[in-house]
Amino acid sequence: MSSPDAVYEQVVQRLATSGVAYHIHEHAPSVTVLDAETHLDFPVSQLLKTIAFRRKNEGWVLAALCGYQQVDYKKLAGICRISRDKLTRLTPEAVEQELGFELGGVCPFAPNDQTRVVIDAGALEHALIFCGTGRRDRTLEIDPAALAHVTGAQIAPLAKTAG
Repeated sequence: MSSPDAVYEQVVQRLATSGVAYHIHEHAPSVTVLDAETHLDFPVSQLLKTIAFRRKNEGWVLAALCGYQQVDYKKLAGICRISRDKLTRLTPEAVEQELGFELGGVCPFAPNDQTRVVIDAGALEHALIFCGTGRRDRTLEIDPAALAHVTGAQIAPLAKTAG
């Protein structure tokens, strides 16, 4: 699979040819939302983290949602039209080996044709969001609707609800 630098270059190329407004921030490496909250200046509520899953016999899915929200696996399986038992979260090693993302830099840009991208509908509540770029030392600032357009992502409710 691709290296983090190759994934990053693909992301930058897609953004550059898309015509949408964006900004890439360079910063110290950050791996978790807590790292970002502690060391970076981005509002956690607007940080779009991306979690990688394997769809049994069907490739991968990248699920993106803001801040400390968690993916509702049952909702995600329903969006993917598969049973919950055919959806597994990738290990950090598998994320790097299979998709080419550097841990902390996973982003909602499909690195291949077998990867589907889903962004939580809650992300659209923000004027701007901040997300990975394939590298842990670069963060993309972009309008969430523009991000969905550039990535071809599906917008759907993904987050676990309280209760």
